[in-house]
Amino acid sequence: MNITSIKYIFNTKDAILLSAMIYQSYQLFETEPLVLPKGYSLRYTIRALAGVEEPEEEVFGFIAESQDKIIVAFRGTRTFKDNESDQDLYQVPYPFVINAGKTHRGFTCIYQSTRNDLIRELNKLSTTKKLFVAGHSLGGALAVLAALDFAVNTRFKNPFVYTYGSPRVADPDFASRFNQTVKNSVRIYNVHDIIPTLPDHAYPPPFTKKGLYYRHVNMKYPLSFQLNSLPVRNHEIVCYFKNLSQQNPDFTKVFCAKNPGFCPDTGLCVPFIGICGEKTSTNN
Repeated sequence: MNITSIKYIFNTKDAILLSAMIYQSYQLFETEPLVLPKGYSLRYTIRALAGVEEPEEEVFGFIAESQDKIIVAFRGTRTFKDNESDQDLYQVPYPFVINAGKTHRGFTCIYQSTRNDLIRELNKLSTTKKLFVAGHSLGGALAVLAALDFAVNTRFKNPFVYTYGSPRVADPDFASRFNQTVKNSVRIYNVHDIIPTLPDHAYPPPFTKKGLYYRHVNMKYPLSFQLNSLPVRNHEIVCYFKNLSQQNPDFTKVFCAKNPGFCPDTGLCVPFIGICGEKTSTNN
């Protein structure tokens, strides 16, 4: 990693804002009221098909717009169908850019199911504004798939990409093409978060005839918070938000105060200290 390059791309205020936007995409999925910062308007709700053999439509995020920014935000895994797609790690040719390698089939099918509508809505907006594409977990994978598509196939040639706790998305050929094309990309991950270690780097034959190989896209920005709960606290977007907020606490305090309900409650982001549970006897 080129340290100078990542410092140039990474901006704490953007990282904090986008992590809270992603939190709001989860709220939207849960049918809670969507709260956006002052000056932002909802332009489109992203719906896509999740699941493998019998996919179902779900809300995956939204497009929001301000005077100078457009933000595409994707949530991560929340349902059984999402988990089915996560585990469908067979690779297919990336369908939107010629000779761009192969991508995770489960992630690609979700993105493909919403891609045309997403690009149609994006093309209604002004290219004079800065486009951000952001996602957490599964949503980070969708953000990566979308960003290369946007950069090649829309008038938004220079998207800024922030992912949080993203899994690996594709093979080395795709990662190389992405890195060459999408220059402003930050892959934020907690070193104690298990999701960025998946899928594995390699599934050699006989897993498939030729094997499957995965590689992360650039540029990595590691965080370190250990909350003693690999599948939950170490991965949740609210805990990424809390850790990033500590890098710019003055901005976070003022911004959240000006926008009630927008910033997440980070109360769960404390270490889980527990013991093995005991079975309660029902016998008299």
